[in-house]
Amino acid sequence: MGTVRTYAVTAATGHVGGHAARALLRAGHKVRVMGREAERLKQLEAVGAEIVVGDLADRVHLEEAFTGVDGALLIVPPFPAASDFVQYQIDIAAGYAAATTASGLRHAVSVSVLGANDSRAGALIEGHANIEAELNKAPGLNLVHLQPTSFFEILYYYLQPLRDERVLRTPLGTDARLQLVAARDVGEVGANLLGELQFRGISTFPLHPLRTISLREIAGLLTEYHGQEFTVEQISAQADIEDLTAAGTGLSFATLLNETWALATAMGEMPQTDPLPQTAAQYRIEDFVRDELVPAIDADRPIADYSTATRPRRSA
Repeated sequence: MGTVRTYAVTAATGHVGGHAARALLRAGHKVRVMGREAERLKQLEAVGAEIVVGDLADRVHLEEAFTGVDGALLIVPPFPAASDFVQYQIDIAAGYAAATTASGLRHAVSVSVLGANDSRAGALIEGHANIEAELNKAPGLNLVHLQPTSFFEILYYYLQPLRDERVLRTPLGTDARLQLVAARDVGEVGANLLGELQFRGISTFPLHPLRTISLREIAGLLTEYHGQEFTVEQISAQADIEDLTAAGTGLSFATLLNETWALATAMGEMPQTDPLPQTAAQYRIEDFVRDELVPAIDADRPIADYSTATRPRRSA
């Protein structure tokens, strides 16, 4: 292999961060994995990572973790309970920017979202635009904003009704063509960008899906791979917000999430364009449903292990 470097991966217990850390370790690099709970980082420690425990809101912790590394993967993890989710995102991103400057970090990849540089976008997409703007303020930081579409893993948001009722109950349009990619693809692309360290200045890297898919098709895949029939049910945004807040999600995040679902539905009902093949993800939705979502439905693990936004059980 080539040069061995040292990297920091924020939010390493999340879907994207964990895949990125493993990819960098497989490539022979040294990796500092960052998270709030040492116990949840132990699997990464077992495969060679150095664990760094702390709060991403603590700028001293960030500066220490970034000191001496060649690059970092910057993720603002979801915190659905935040009273002001937009301000939470800005604060974490501003902390990252300050810590990169103080530590002398010169290369970073941030995980953003496709459309973040489109001034017409709103909701959670606009939140990623705010994150990008804060990170762009870091002087001398060579920065790539990795911009995937939404993730396969949003389906974990609906894990409770999938487990209890075999229904995909969501405010998303049941037949809208959704653009989804896997967190593993996002993590691996981020790891590749960091491993090569060929970027200079500020740039973006879009990551498109292999194909679009509707929730009705996903319900069909669940039926095929699970063996029981799954259906899809569209509910109102207000009903979804009530479900989320009843389970402890903050009103700020629940509202922004549903505004994002409405935007995704509207876009999914418009004429579709083919993705750019040179920036297309590789992991198929069929494989995700069969190998990850179906086992999660049947598992007895807490839903919080899969998703930061959960729903209460409905009365029988």
